Amino acid sequence: MALTDYQSRALRHPVRWLRNREPEQPDGEDIPRRELSSLAVSLIGQNQVFSMATGDQFMHFCINVLRISHVRVGAIIGLTSAFDAINDPIAGAIVDRHRFKDGSKLLPWMKFTAPLIALFSFLLFINWGMTPSIAAIYVAVVYILWDITYSFHDSALWGMTAAIHPSSRQSARTVQWADIGASLGGLLPGAIMMLLGGGGEFGLTQQQIYFMFALVLCIGGGLLTLFALQMKERVHSLPEPERKRSDVIKVLARNVYRVRHNHVLLLFFLVRILESATPNISQFFMFQDMAAYNVLGLFEVRPTVLFPIFTVVFGAPGLLLKPFALKIADRVGSMKRILIIGRVTAILAQVIGFFIGIRTWQAMVLVSLLDGISHLPNSLFNIAQRSMLSDSVDYVEWKTGHRTEGITMSIRNFMSKLGGAIRRFIATVTLAWLQHNPEYTDARLPQNAHFQRWSWPAFRMGPAIGLVLSLIPLLLVNYPDSLRDQVEADLVARRNITETQLEEETANT
Repeated sequence: MALTDYQSRALRHPVRWLRNREPEQPDGEDIPRRELSSLAVSLIGQNQVFSMATGDQFMHFCINVLRISHVRVGAIIGLTSAFDAINDPIAGAIVDRHRFKDGSKLLPWMKFTAPLIALFSFLLFINWGMTPSIAAIYVAVVYILWDITYSFHDSALWGMTAAIHPSSRQSARTVQWADIGASLGGLLPGAIMMLLGGGGEFGLTQQQIYFMFALVLCIGGGLLTLFALQMKERVHSLPEPERKRSDVIKVLARNVYRVRHNHVLLLFFLVRILESATPNISQFFMFQDMAAYNVLGLFEVRPTVLFPIFTVVFGAPGLLLKPFALKIADRVGSMKRILIIGRVTAILAQVIGFFIGIRTWQAMVLVSLLDGISHLPNSLFNIAQRSMLSDSVDYVEWKTGHRTEGITMSIRNFMSKLGGAIRRFIATVTLAWLQHNPEYTDARLPQNAHFQRWSWPAFRMGPAIGLVLSLIPLLLVNYPDSLRDQVEADLVARRNITETQLEEETANT
């Protein structure tokens, strides 16, 4: 099939095509590619920061580098989760309530908070030579400072997926681009594990490896998020009426209370909790102390190198599916069906992979290939979920007359962090039960027999149980296309009436 001139230019100069300055489109037209590519770049940076600060890297750094005990790391995770329960909804409610002088609601928050999340996330991975007790206090304080600034930034950045265009189809397209960026941003932090296994051969300590990654991914990632400032808010809601300072708490509480109308968000919250609340062990601890594989009698390769490579290679097809998420949703029937298909395939992959095991490098190839196959539908999970959450913002406006991008995305942020915190807390308990000893890692010795016997079941079957439990609320999510179309049409009519009334009032005055 012959390519059009437009397609040929895109293939010859893809970067120029992405960054091309296009004239501003009317609300009914497509969002300019320049804005979508800027959002994708900003999400690359933000997800680098998020993966470092809330992922297994942080837990591994605290235990293996700072030498904080498993119990204390679990306590830090519990403390910060309790803080999140208060901080995230308040941040989202403040974002929803406040309007800046230029009338914008979201963009200035990203400008103010980006440098701060870059700094605080970098400080999380610095070892100042503190005792374990002082180090525990230090990381708790720095994490709370990071969490405050990140909550405002994340609410505003992801809120833009709902505020960028009045069309639900265009919002879904925005989420699609955003998720591509977020997925790319999550790749580099995983490369830490490759060096942790073989860092000794390169003369690098674990502390030095984390410092290098934190410098590039935390500082660099935080600054990349500033690309989002090239976006434009096209959907506006009336600001909250001016009230006395003593009424601010009441206003914020009312904004949080509006979440009760967002059944989609509440069910997704339950999905995240159930999938996280099972025994598990991080891949950092699963593979770091394993003996190297002998490949065909020619050379030896450590599992910490093979597993990330296979994960990227076999997961790449899933990444390539992301640009076609909307078409796939149309083909299978809905975004919800994508979520269910992804869960079922992930469960099957976890269980079958458990029985295959990883005793040989060939077995690891099979397990990684199996995970890659299950990643095909699961690569679209976040796009489907966030698209439905963007639609739910319209639904809440339809029910209440107020848009809730800030509180919706802040609770999704809290949902993600709480789910991760629960998983990491249970992981620290699992590590303590497995009698994990970080000193064995420094001495390049294998862990004890109890660890070696039960770590693989915890790594594969624990998450499988969580995925089964999460299917229950996922099946209850109900936002049919017919209701979505009705909501969208009604909101367009309401906005037209409001704009007409404002024009008449302006003319009369």
